[in-house]
Amino acid sequence: MTNWNVEDITSQKGKNIIITGANSGIGFEAANILAKKEAHIIMACRDLSRAKEAKQAIISEFASASIALYELDLSSLDSVNSFVKQIKQDYKSIDILLNNAGVMAPPYTQTKEGLELQFGVNHIGHFSLTLQLLDLFVTSTDPRIVNVASLAHKFGRIKVESFYYRPSNRYKKNIAYAQSKLANLLFTYALDRKLKSLNLNIKVLAAHPGISSTNLGRHSKVLSFRGIRKLVNAFNQSSYMGSLPSVRACTDLDAKSGEYYGPSRLFEVKGDPIVVSSTKRSHNQELQDLLWDESVRITNKKIDVSI
Repeated sequence: MTNWNVEDITSQKGKNIIITGANSGIGFEAANILAKKEAHIIMACRDLSRAKEAKQAIISEFASASIALYELDLSSLDSVNSFVKQIKQDYKSIDILLNNAGVMAPPYTQTKEGLELQFGVNHIGHFSLTLQLLDLFVTSTDPRIVNVASLAHKFGRIKVESFYYRPSNRYKKNIAYAQSKLANLLFTYALDRKLKSLNLNIKVLAAHPGISSTNLGRHSKVLSFRGIRKLVNAFNQSSYMGSLPSVRACTDLDAKSGEYYGPSRLFEVKGDPIVVSSTKRSHNQELQDLLWDESVRITNKKIDVSI
């Protein structure tokens, strides 16, 4: 079904859905849509004050929205561990995990573990989070993990030494961002493959928003030029439209594990959500395994699910 829209979403009542970075941009839009479909939304956010404002904005439109707020800083593996511990205390089952939070092209910064920030937040934090929560998916009737990638993955390369960029190592923030987004897809396909080999019925999908109006590109110097910003704005789409590929991946009853969703028009820049293709590099199993092994080494986490 290519002409999917939000009216096609069946009731999500009874489902527990974790959305990282749910206080703004496409994460907020996804939370808003799914809350109105009666899901219980777990907003996992670094800034709880902004999360409270986002929660109130949703409730002001849909008074019966069921929303819980939890603090999660993906740049700190200790924070990820604390979040997981709290979720496991509060919930017996999770139905959907939308790994949406991300940073794009910031000045050089390190995570608490000394990783380059974009790789640490966009991939490693979500890798650790996902693997630790897998136990909670096994009792769901249609469990899903959805990773938010980007068109930028097309320009990505995986270089292990750059996971620990230093300013003296010619840090290129856009290159680092593209690497982190390629990592999202490599992780998606590797996790899908590994869960299938274990006969675990957990769908793993990916989505990208095209070019959407969010605050993700606030660090970009290029977008600070009025002419370029106007040109980009002429082709981008709203954060609501940008959220739809992720929402479809979370809810489409016909979705298959391993699928990748994105906008349908202008080389996937904008439009309705459809199944799209990612680069040949993202499907390279040797590269997937390289990233997986390094991610396990960094996080000290692996697949450990009791069926």
